[in-house]
Amino acid sequence: MRAASGDPSAQLEIADRLLDGRNVEPDATAAARWLEKAAAQGLAPAQHRLGSLYEKGRGVVRDVQTARRWYEQAAASGNVRAMHNLGVVHAEGGLGKPDFGAAVTWFRMSAERGLVDSQYNLAVLYARGMGGKRDLVEAYKWFALAAAQGDQDAARKRDEVGKALGSSINVAKAAVEQFRPRAVDAAANEVPAPAGGWDRVAEKKDARTP
Repeated sequence: MRAASGDPSAQLEIADRLLDGRNVEPDATAAARWLEKAAAQGLAPAQHRLGSLYEKGRGVVRDVQTARRWYEQAAASGNVRAMHNLGVVHAEGGLGKPDFGAAVTWFRMSAERGLVDSQYNLAVLYARGMGGKRDLVEAYKWFALAAAQGDQDAARKRDEVGKALGSSINVAKAAVEQFRPRAVDAAANEVPAPAGGWDRVAEKKDARTP
């Protein structure tokens, strides 16, 4: 079995199956053990998922500091969802008091890579002046970019902010037109299945024991 022999991609696949209950009884605790193994080998998608388990207390004792550590490792490798989750942790005060400045930093990193949830959240922070000076041009820009990806609430807020901008609306629209998303490292965000699929990798009979 590839997972037992140390293949981090196979370990992640088994963890996902255990979390989702695909062809095996759901077991978040066992999933966390497999994720620990894959994450320790530097697999960014596994680090992100493990961080999420620690943030939610699923299969492990809830520990937001540990969640942050795994998110930061995944984000350093280019995992976009980990960047977003760090923004959420800081904005919600998961580490103590809310740190909106840090939230803006992390949301911007993932927003620049095209993540719609981050674009929306970043726009809200700019519109409210949380984490820095209120900036309606930036708020409009990020609401507009989120709206372009189909977020209807972002479209409504874009129009509301646009009415408040006055003559600055042209500057905001130009910022939207000039936006180009940063490149996303596919390897840091998803793990492709091997030739022939994963069915031979994650067998039900031995998926439970790392």
